[in-house]
Amino acid sequence: MRMMRWRPRDGSVASVSSHLRRQYARLRLLDPRRVDALIGLALLVEMELQVWLNPLVTHRIPAAWGGAVLSAAVAARRRWPLGATIVSMLALVGQDLLGGRLTQHALGAIPAGIMVFYAIGAFLPELRSRLALAIGVAGMSADVLVDGGGLSGLFFNGIMLTVLPWTVGRMLRERAARERALRELAEQLDAGREQSARSAAFSERARIARELHDVIAHSVSVMVIQAGGARIVMGDEPDRAEASLLAVERAGREALAEMRRLLGVLDIGQDPHALTPQPGLADVSDLVTRTREAGLATDLRVDGDAVTVSPALDLCAYRIVQEALTNAIKHAGPARAEVHLRWGSEALELQVTDDGRGAAAIGGVFSGHGIAGMRERVGLHGGSIQAGPGAGGGFCVQARLPLGDRVQ
Repeated sequence: MRMMRWRPRDGSVASVSSHLRRQYARLRLLDPRRVDALIGLALLVEMELQVWLNPLVTHRIPAAWGGAVLSAAVAARRRWPLGATIVSMLALVGQDLLGGRLTQHALGAIPAGIMVFYAIGAFLPELRSRLALAIGVAGMSADVLVDGGGLSGLFFNGIMLTVLPWTVGRMLRERAARERALRELAEQLDAGREQSARSAAFSERARIARELHDVIAHSVSVMVIQAGGARIVMGDEPDRAEASLLAVERAGREALAEMRRLLGVLDIGQDPHALTPQPGLADVSDLVTRTREAGLATDLRVDGDAVTVSPALDLCAYRIVQEALTNAIKHAGPARAEVHLRWGSEALELQVTDDGRGAAAIGGVFSGHGIAGMRERVGLHGGSIQAGPGAGGGFCVQARLPLGDRVQ
């Protein structure tokens, strides 16, 4: 005969598990103090019924009074654990002295005592918890001695009903404290990581803003100058106008390409020329050429033997020259500029001068975004920079960059 085996319907196990989880979640939402009050009420009913209905109880009033006090101690064990312990021990010893013998006739007295001693281990700080334990052990021992119990009674009441639940409560309290400490540490670490991420993001935004300022300011200045020149000579000298417009177009394309590179908006399938490397000192001559095309006569002079430096220092030096020439294009007016690079054994010195209006054109203020950005760049490399009126008029930018970042 073929045996039939019961198999749960699809989803029945999952539905039972989900139901149990929901019920457990509901229980966790209950107020523990109200739960203690309900347990205390249930224990009170159980002990009073056994006291008043058991014919072996000869002194019902002291036993009933002791049961009521013990039930109240269970209900108040979270709010006043030390007070609940003292009162419950006094009640037990008192009703024993009056002949009540509650622990011998009411089964509810045992779980009530366990709950009280668990509470003093779980809800009191260490010193007060040990004090309450000593009071409880003394009270339970006195209860055994008054009842006439022997060593077995002392062991049961002194260990099983007092020390053991107190130890469990103490262990759970310490575990909860460790979990709280670990949770707080994790929250602090998360907050630190978030702060570091915000700082890194802010620094990156500031870096991109500096790069964009340098690129856009220079390119737009060139475009404005060239477009203005093309407009002036368009009727009489169309060839020069065309050359100026070509310079405008080239500057605009270069600015867009570098903006795309900085903002990371290109993918592999797009124009690979937009992902050109960062500019450096090798590109200063092209920068000077573009400045000449923008209408500012500019000379380049290099002294000393060039050495290979780190990409960061290479970019820093290029941006300083670029920003200085941009300011000259915007503020110098009809003038002549010179870029002077001096390679030393310990430092690279940059000097960009012009003989135009310079400081007077900008009201003698040298703390704009461009100069502030140059100071910040130089400061990152441990260098120094000065920007102000030149000795013979015009404007002068001088920077010194230590060559500690040179590449061997």
